[in-house]
Amino acid sequence: MLDARRSRVLTVVEPRDAALERPMPSCHRRLRRAMYHGLARVVLATVRRLPQRAGRGLCRGLARTALACRPRDRAVARANLRLVFPDLAPDGREALLRRATGALGDNVHDALNLDRWRETGYREVADDGTVAALRELLAEGRGALVLTGHFGCWELLGGFLADRLGGLTVATGTIRNPPVDRLVNGWRRRAGLTAVPRDGDQRPLLRALRAGGAVAVLLDQNTRVGNRDVPFCGAAAPTPAGFAKLALRTGTPILPVAIGRRGRGHALTHLPPLRPGIGTGDAAVDGLLREANAALETLLRRNPAEWVWFHRRWPDGTSPAEGRRA
Repeated sequence: MLDARRSRVLTVVEPRDAALERPMPSCHRRLRRAMYHGLARVVLATVRRLPQRAGRGLCRGLARTALACRPRDRAVARANLRLVFPDLAPDGREALLRRATGALGDNVHDALNLDRWRETGYREVADDGTVAALRELLAEGRGALVLTGHFGCWELLGGFLADRLGGLTVATGTIRNPPVDRLVNGWRRRAGLTAVPRDGDQRPLLRALRAGGAVAVLLDQNTRVGNRDVPFCGAAAPTPAGFAKLALRTGTPILPVAIGRRGRGHALTHLPPLRPGIGTGDAAVDGLLREANAALETLLRRNPAEWVWFHRRWPDGTSPAEGRRA
């Protein structure tokens, strides 16, 4: 039987707040941040007061309106879809983009209501055995790395795992609006999540793993933090190397995990564990990152309507032809 303290720690990494290292923001920027913070609080309060069906409908409408008003994001999403699904007809890709936008709205609604999900014991979240698989890995005594990405309602995934494991530390990015960042991290803390800067000191992660805990990492975006170019969906993509270095250094097993919608609720899914090899050089790092990206690609292709297509994942100019060759 796992020691209670060892089985109940899950770690997710949050980047260092660089605000202290930047010059004081301009008056215009401060006003803009205050406006977005006020808007975020209004949306949050409104969504939490509405019944689930109405709230999801509102968030879907907001997501579609935002996409209509942001041509650059539309262009990025279309380029990404063309790269990953070059053989899908243009009409099919547009339909997938519409579904992804609606799903994003639904998932934003559920993330904003994370407190409500926690209070109901996450009863509408189905688990395919992910928690049991994590506990088996934790029993090996090296901790566990949870490999995931921006699939479905990833905030709900973190809350669910924190609830079932007794806490979760997450590696994630800092929102560039400090008041909004504090707002988001407030509900994360209430859900049992602990944020660790992804571009900061790795010692908190090492401590969590050595204590027998789990560290969750979202690896599917270009964070510009110590990246290595390895294939993702067939094309070279800048991928954070710190995750692989940590796994190779500690010998920690890795469980690829995702969450997606099922009926009115959500369901977890996972793939077989990845086992880090021997060595810590560039070849070993690249090899493990290739395995990790292959697992993330499998999860993405199983449920493409619930991935964030609006992120500039690949360098500008990456073509579908390159994706097929790799």
